[in-house]
Amino acid sequence: MNKLLKAALTMYAFFLAVISVVVVLITLDTSRKTLASIYMLLYSEIVSNPLANWLVFGLALFLFVVSIGFLLYGIQSDRLRKTRIRETDIGAIDIGVDAIESIALNSAKTAQCGIKSAKARVTTAKGGRIAVTLSAVLYSDVEIPAMMVKVQDRIKKDIERFSGIPVSTVQVRVSRVEPVTARVER
Repeated sequence: MNKLLKAALTMYAFFLAVISVVVVLITLDTSRKTLASIYMLLYSEIVSNPLANWLVFGLALFLFVVSIGFLLYGIQSDRLRKTRIRETDIGAIDIGVDAIESIALNSAKTAQCGIKSAKARVTTAKGGRIAVTLSAVLYSDVEIPAMMVKVQDRIKKDIERFSGIPVSTVQVRVSRVEPVTARVER
């Protein structure tokens, strides 16, 4: 997301959040003396009807929550992007998160450590590094601690070698162990 779009989204979310808070305060103000009279004139019809009052309150609360979501997205959407762009003399190289996750999955499966299936997730870490979390389903004949250390080492080395992005941690979570099924020849 470019900087102009990010700034516009952030400003939109901020103003929408302020407007939503004002509407929520107006609908919750029972004394009707603390807010400006212009707001009371605009919303007098809505406030007098209890159903409309709850409807406006719900809508304003929804808009506030969506605005906070947009604001957080606008602030954090570019965090991982900074760790995966490499500048060269010719131009920029942008390595996508999906590509890094694919490298992690391929490394885990080719390590031949008894992984039946796996899912990888890449997040940012301190110092321009990334952290990889691998959730794996293993076969039952695997010595889990020793083999998962091999997987961790292989994932770290492969991501750093193929992408040039430093890896701070590789966490492996074994979610399930399934029995090895024997093939029956007929």
